[in-house]
Amino acid sequence: MRKYSLLIEIILVLFSCGNEGDISFKDREEALFGQWEYEAIESNTAVDINGDGTVNIDLYNTIEIRQCLKDNLTFFSEGMTGEKNDFSINENGLSCGEVPAYNNVEDDKYELINNEILRFENRNDMRIIEFAKNRLVLEQDDFLDDQDVVITYTYKRS
Repeated sequence: MRKYSLLIEIILVLFSCGNEGDISFKDREEALFGQWEYEAIESNTAVDINGDGTVNIDLYNTIEIRQCLKDNLTFFSEGMTGEKNDFSINENGLSCGEVPAYNNVEDDKYELINNEILRFENRNDMRIIEFAKNRLVLEQDDFLDDQDVVITYTYKRS
């Protein structure tokens, strides 16, 4: 009898720990609100964004993207009643020079479609690949280095 109760306990532990922190479909809209920072940026195809002759898939841990862009913060927030939600990218502390530090470099509106697609007014759609309490992975179609690519952005809540 003890063998079976131990087996049941093990199964319960495995099921209860499996997806800890995952955001359910119905909670995604509100759970998205807040401040996010880049953890990784990758391309599905090697690209040479900075023109140095070296192609990379990892765009975050290389010099393909300027450091001042990598420290940008991304914000998702609730829009006014009856309007789409707000999206912004903030320069954070390391300015690239186009705007002062801690100012927005991009502002947009978005809506969450079928709890899977972020549809923006001024930028390409983003697909939610993974969404946990403190981790968000999005994919976006783009055109870089004269080719169509899919960029994967991994964020951590900050």
